[in-house]
Amino acid sequence: MLKFYSFIVLFVFVHNIHAQTFIPKDTVLGNNFFQVEFSPDMRSMVWCEQIPLPGGRAKVYYADVDLETGLPDLAAKKLIDTIQGQGWPYWGADQTGIFFLIKNQYGDLKYIRRLGINTLQFNALGTANNDIKSLINVSSDTTKPYFWINYVVLNNNAQGKDSLFALRSDQLGVRVFINAERKNQSGSAYELTFPRWMANSDVLAYPFRPFPAQPYWDMKFWKGANKESTQVTNDIPDGVLNHHVDDLPFRVPQFPDDTFMFSSRGATKLAIYKKNGTFFTQSEQYMPLSAITPATLTSFEPFTINSNRTYGAYQVYSGGGIPGNTAGEIWLKGIFGEPLHVRLSQYEGDVAVDPEYVVGNKKVWVFYYGKPIGNGFFNLHRCETPLKIGSTSTIAQVMDLSVVIFPNPVNDFLQIQTDGPVHFIQIGSMDGRFVYEGHNTSEIIDVSALKSGVYWVRGETDRGPFIVRFFKL
Repeated sequence: MLKFYSFIVLFVFVHNIHAQTFIPKDTVLGNNFFQVEFSPDMRSMVWCEQIPLPGGRAKVYYADVDLETGLPDLAAKKLIDTIQGQGWPYWGADQTGIFFLIKNQYGDLKYIRRLGINTLQFNALGTANNDIKSLINVSSDTTKPYFWINYVVLNNNAQGKDSLFALRSDQLGVRVFINAERKNQSGSAYELTFPRWMANSDVLAYPFRPFPAQPYWDMKFWKGANKESTQVTNDIPDGVLNHHVDDLPFRVPQFPDDTFMFSSRGATKLAIYKKNGTFFTQSEQYMPLSAITPATLTSFEPFTINSNRTYGAYQVYSGGGIPGNTAGEIWLKGIFGEPLHVRLSQYEGDVAVDPEYVVGNKKVWVFYYGKPIGNGFFNLHRCETPLKIGSTSTIAQVMDLSVVIFPNPVNDFLQIQTDGPVHFIQIGSMDGRFVYEGHNTSEIIDVSALKSGVYWVRGETDRGPFIVRFFKL
């Protein structure tokens, strides 16, 4: 029997990105989309669609994503369930693989795995307890056979405290109290309600008030291993909100021993914090380039391409209200020495909310949901970016290095062919984990034990380095 393999040929070259040459290309893909979330391997998209009836209900849908075109298969979308309130879908992971979790209109928790193209597996957790759960999120730790679910119980008293809890998927009868915060001056504990899990860990980052006075916030890490919280920032109050709802701890492959945290400091500056002993301290800070004034920024989520270049898309919106109500823009910023800083959204004066990235086979796209001010439903937008896969500004004096990997997709053994011997190989996952490392490799690598998903392989040859992506079946 003849076997036909897909080959990737990569010609590695010096590639510099000049911000002034980038022209935004912002396309509307459909109407009535919000809370759009992509899976860690970028192959799946979930979202909500508003039901034009009273009661705050919405339908949750799923679609596969084509990594060549960067487009979700909206024609084959699947209805998952109906939610009410804030049981929005979020992606998580355990040892079995990735999934997304929702809370439906009856209070039931469900998680859904992708088994293949347009093939889903539904799993029911029930209500877990009698708490009226809001703003649910889930951990993403592929080293554990279970996952954590965090949620907020809202206090109906405007002067009361909202409470943050966690459940473990294999111990649903035991709820763990994490923190409680009084509502802010507008009657909302919005800052408390969006904690963020660090990938491949049981660490949950959440803001807290070290002093009763508003509006100052610091950050704590809660660890599921010991169910204890530790303060990790200790910033001096400067009269404005220091940390924000989307503070996100993260690691990157180019600094595998370091841990970082993003903060929209004062809700006006993009800041990167680095773990330094007991506390994180600020290591980088950037001002938004937007012409919107006054401006608030949020929703920066870092991603790394080509194993050594890290970026994040973020939103800027006018005033100090809640995003989604005022005019906004989507921007892309490089960090850790990457100078790129460009506006991606094209529609002037519109609302722009919640950027999400898709790292495709050859390009990077950024999605967001937005609408003209005064209109009802949000549109789904997709923005082009100047980022290309396989190009890196760190390669010097390397021209026309030919690299072929096959088969791709791969099941058992990955073969690498280059112009010369490969002295060093690293394989990493898209969430920043290293899963293989070898010296003086034979250029045939056993990847049978890897979970299904997208990976990158980085190699060193006599003529220079290369980076290629592949998919494990």
